[in-house]
Amino acid sequence: MKNGNAIHTFIEDAVALLGDIDVVTYFAEPLPCVVDEQIRGIVSRFTAVTPSERAQFQEALPPEHRSLFGIYGHRAATIAARQNDADWLRSGLTGFAIANYTIPQKRKVEVGMAVYLHVAQKLGLNPVDLFEETAVYAAPTIATELLAFCRRPDVTLTKFGWQELKTREGVKYKFNYQ
Repeated sequence: MKNGNAIHTFIEDAVALLGDIDVVTYFAEPLPCVVDEQIRGIVSRFTAVTPSERAQFQEALPPEHRSLFGIYGHRAATIAARQNDADWLRSGLTGFAIANYTIPQKRKVEVGMAVYLHVAQKLGLNPVDLFEETAVYAAPTIATELLAFCRRPDVTLTKFGWQELKTREGVKYKFNYQ
């Protein structure tokens, strides 16, 4: 396959796969599920391409598909906490960065980042290292947010509206709407 075609094939494959995912069904699936593995595969391919190819991918991704990466990111962070697996957390935070390629005006992305920082600490990772590693895959705006947030000394789940619940399946992170 020619180099120029590889990114187009990747984009087409990703868009086709994501187009077949029902958001409501995916959100309710047990952790982990086949869709988690499929999106993890997309994230892995995304991190392996050049910065200009990542930009092409981001520009080609429809908003409804972008939201799936947000759901995936949260699910991956939960899987990471349950399995004590830093790779799931890295993949999830990268998914979060993909989802927030363009940050809507009223979205407070720091609310979502609190879970990743919490799980990083829970796994014994340095959150600054994790967020810096992930920021290289992010658009400039979200990269700036990631790099600032990971250095905040005041981050707790509760402060950002989250609760860690213990379930039969393992931990679960629930946002308390207020």
